Amino acid sequence: MFLGDSLTEGVGSQRLSHVTELVTQFRMDGAKHCGVHQLRLRGIDQRGFDRFIDFNVAGHMDIDSHDACGLWLWNLACEGQTIDSDLKLLPLIATLRPELVVIFRGSLESIIRPAMLHDGVWPWWVPASWRGYAALDPRCYFSNTWWRKAKQTTVDSIKQAMRLKLLRVRSGKPLMDLETLESHQASLLRRLRTLDTRILVLGLLPVDDARFPGSPEYFKSVNARLKKVATAEGAEFFDWASLLATKGKHDDLFYRDSFHPNAAGARALAQILRERLSRELTS
Repeated sequence: MFLGDSLTEGVGSQRLSHVTELVTQFRMDGAKHCGVHQLRLRGIDQRGFDRFIDFNVAGHMDIDSHDACGLWLWNLACEGQTIDSDLKLLPLIATLRPELVVIFRGSLESIIRPAMLHDGVWPWWVPASWRGYAALDPRCYFSNTWWRKAKQTTVDSIKQAMRLKLLRVRSGKPLMDLETLESHQASLLRRLRTLDTRILVLGLLPVDDARFPGSPEYFKSVNARLKKVATAEGAEFFDWASLLATKGKHDDLFYRDSFHPNAAGARALAQILRERLSRELTS
């Protein structure tokens, strides 16, 4: 079972991530598994999803075979959700009782963003629709349609110049301070531990300092704190970023925002995870 944000859920219509790539790689090794299945769930706004039927959860179920045995990978990550939302999933996790829970949290919460997000004191020249926590973030990619691409590149260029200027005007802050992140992480690990399940905490992946000034250095502090909390709460900590660096250059493994892994990055991360988990999953 995987918990996290858009880095785990995946971006784009295919929601490609290390989880979907892990499913693909395990299926390629079909001789060792009866079936490898993926189920992705996320909460939705029931008011905008269907005006006739009341929904609050949507999902995608990818069944590999009809065999009774098999490996199930549940992806409960959701873009735009911070670690405190994982606490709401505990009743479901307790019911399913997974053998392994993989937690990849802290990147979204720890990106250094304009200080105006916290006190609401925005310059008049920042449009209201651009004042959300991720509204000024770089786009992952652009459309292949020329006129849409032209519009997207122009708007993104303006947003990036504006965001960097705001960071120069006042020192930026993370979306969630380190003490709060640590508190939520400790609470989540403590409650998961009562389920007698194995817990694997993944370290943060690197970001580019030119696109997110101050974030790479702050991420080091967050990783150190995540490792400390994992050790204290009886969970494992895995610094997979150090292994990712051996797979290729950062720009080749991430989208243009330097934050979300692209297809090559997702494959590399899945391979790293697979090598880490294969012994337990095939025993």
